[in-house]
Amino acid sequence: MYSTVELFSVLGLDESAGLGDLRAAYRSLVKRYHPDSSRDPSTAFRFNRVVKAYKTLEVRVRDLPLREASPAIKPKPEHLDLFALGAEAIGDDDPRRRVESTKKLGLSGRRAAYVFLRKVLYDADDAVVAQAVRSIALLGIRQAEGELASLYARASGTVREAILQAARGTREEAFRSALVYAERDPSSGENDREDAAECLRRMDLPIRVR
Repeated sequence: MYSTVELFSVLGLDESAGLGDLRAAYRSLVKRYHPDSSRDPSTAFRFNRVVKAYKTLEVRVRDLPLREASPAIKPKPEHLDLFALGAEAIGDDDPRRRVESTKKLGLSGRRAAYVFLRKVLYDADDAVVAQAVRSIALLGIRQAEGELASLYARASGTVREAILQAARGTREEAFRSALVYAERDPSSGENDREDAAECLRRMDLPIRVR
């Protein structure tokens, strides 16, 4: 049985996410992975994981009053101002607002947000960078593979854990080079190297669709 942390990771979120965030992530991922939209069997597999994670978390999060009151993404993705969110994610003085704007970029469902997210990966605050990693995972931005590998090489333990956690949950190909680096890098620590190796193994397993 998956832990709560792992379930949130499947949706490209962390444990601070509220119901609004949960539902926005679910809508975005279901749209991308729905079997009717792709003949790739891996999308059907991921679709099933997303649905199961969402159904489990919705009950858990709904039962926590503080989560209900957390910020939600009310506008539809097409009404979100990516430029305004990107400017805030990059330049706001308050790291908490940078985190929130970076989260909204991920929840927008628009891959164009990567123009801003790649800059956020260089933020001085680990919490902001970790959120950028989750947002990239949520959007499934394959072109971020090199940036994520470079980030892992220079990052603190907190950010490295965010990368490994997002890779475990989403199994997005964007994390492959970062996982290869983590598996081979002595400074990663034995647990992280084993974790990276296991993530790579799971990414390469044949997809079984029920």
